[in-house]
Amino acid sequence: MKEKETPKEFSESYIKNIFKILLVSSIIISFAVIITAFLGYENTKNSLISKAKSQDIVFMVKSMAAKIDGRINRAVETSYIFSRDPLNVKWINGEEKDQELGKLVLSNLENIENSYDYNYAFIAGVNTKHYYFRQNSNKSNKNFMVLSESNPDDRWFYQMLKSKKPITFNINYDIALDESFLFVNTIMGTVENPIGITGVGLNLNSITKEFKEFKVGKKSNLWMVDENGVIKLSDKREDIGKKVQDFLPKDVIGKIKDKHLNEVGKVKVEQYYDFDNEINDYAYCKLNSTDWTLFYKIPRKESISLIDSLRVNTIITVILVLLFFMLLYYFISKKIANPYKQVMLLNSELDYKVNIRTKELRESNEKIKDSIEYAKRLQESILPLNNEIKKAFKDNFVIWKPRDIVGGDFFWLRQTDDVTILAVGDCTGHGVPGALMTMTVNAILHNIVSNINKDDPSIILKELHTRLKETLNKSSNPESVDDGLDIAIFCINKKSNLLYCSANLELYIKNGEEVRIFKPQTKGVGYNYIKLKENLCNENISIEEGDILIVTTDGFIHQNGGQKNYPFGKKRLYNMIQKCEAKDLDSMKVEFENTLQQYMNGEEQRDDITVFAFKIK
Repeated sequence: MKEKETPKEFSESYIKNIFKILLVSSIIISFAVIITAFLGYENTKNSLISKAKSQDIVFMVKSMAAKIDGRINRAVETSYIFSRDPLNVKWINGEEKDQELGKLVLSNLENIENSYDYNYAFIAGVNTKHYYFRQNSNKSNKNFMVLSESNPDDRWFYQMLKSKKPITFNINYDIALDESFLFVNTIMGTVENPIGITGVGLNLNSITKEFKEFKVGKKSNLWMVDENGVIKLSDKREDIGKKVQDFLPKDVIGKIKDKHLNEVGKVKVEQYYDFDNEINDYAYCKLNSTDWTLFYKIPRKESISLIDSLRVNTIITVILVLLFFMLLYYFISKKIANPYKQVMLLNSELDYKVNIRTKELRESNEKIKDSIEYAKRLQESILPLNNEIKKAFKDNFVIWKPRDIVGGDFFWLRQTDDVTILAVGDCTGHGVPGALMTMTVNAILHNIVSNINKDDPSIILKELHTRLKETLNKSSNPESVDDGLDIAIFCINKKSNLLYCSANLELYIKNGEEVRIFKPQTKGVGYNYIKLKENLCNENISIEEGDILIVTTDGFIHQNGGQKNYPFGKKRLYNMIQKCEAKDLDSMKVEFENTLQQYMNGEEQRDDITVFAFKIK
């Protein structure tokens, strides 16, 4: 029988040489680890300080400023539109004597307070000094109050008239509610000849909470400061109303108030030494929406508190590495074998496992991609064909861009002998879940139009709301996901009469440079939290020669981009539609797509985007 082979024995001198090499190598590596750890600690410390000043603090202030500007700009826009409403101007000019017109104005005032998430809305006449308001925390039936110059609570009214400013801001603290409100006040008429003041109020509690969430450190401060240096908003309630000079050195206050240094929307980062001779980093930025400044300061110790833990972790790491090399030296000195062969065998085994797993993942990804591509074909099959759309309308264009391969946006068309029904919708979700919702809604719409009603958008919308909730088992299963959609429905008869009813989608009608906007009649469809009105009414729209009807889902206005990476927004969409000079709808489509692509400037698409534009025959 053949004898079993034994491993090759190493000579005594060879083993000693190996021991020496291992020992010297361990000492060199250990010394290198200590030097590397020290340099790494110093570099990391300097990098953290630089990053905190150039990125973290700047990002924090920019993000908070964007949130505040977004809310205030929306309130300014709402207040300005309401102040220019012809009905409001007519009623105030008539000294509020027209009771029927007054009911309509006050109803619109209440709609603003209810529909646009404002806590307060008001209108006041200069001649009568009558002050009408609607407040979600106060449902009093009292029609109005009379303003008095001797009443401290009414001084804002007279101060604004004297200021000759078209828009002013003031913050009021409600002791009873323990809440702070920001009021946006807008002149009706002109500043030289004002007829009234109108505006809305925002609850600042949510911004105060965001202040607390955004700031870092126990001793840091995040303030909103007016042009006089008064703290208007703070993460600490006790600081509100105080002046920044109670907290900051004079030179810091001077930089904040310096209009040349404090540019709108630009974040400045500086540092100063406090009374305890500790370094404090601070950043400030003048808001776009007001003359106020967002200010944030944090002690240097807190902004780089990670350094302490980094120092401890570095020491622990060095000790563990040294122990590791000591154990490694001991193990190799006791177990001298052929490590290279073992490593090669292990590497070969790992390569085999990696190749097998890579192949499985590739096959799995291909199956998923094939399934999604098939889902795309299914979704496209429920959309109306181009020749069907061209047959229904005089001219049209459609932009349908799912964020993923499939999406939650859709458009739906049905023609009968005497009426054309068009729907444009935005379902909850993206990708495959959103696409499944579009198929469900498509089936329900077909059933409603075939069996219930085909010429009344409000009835179709209410029936869709009811059936969608039933289909998704929301009544029997309260814990189910609250899915729904935004949708606009049009019914057009042979006489070119247009009935329109919408849930959270606006309609734009363009004729030359004139653009009319029709607001939605309700917020959404299918959601548990939404209760549709029983008397939900259609909008009967008279169509003139040359009218172009445009409806778009919110993916267009919510797309971020531009120099400041802000959303596209309703105002920019309105201006784009108004200034569009395309001779036909195909050219208009190209202009819409180019404008959006240029605004995105390389940013990823955030949501599904659909634009449907058409002319009625």
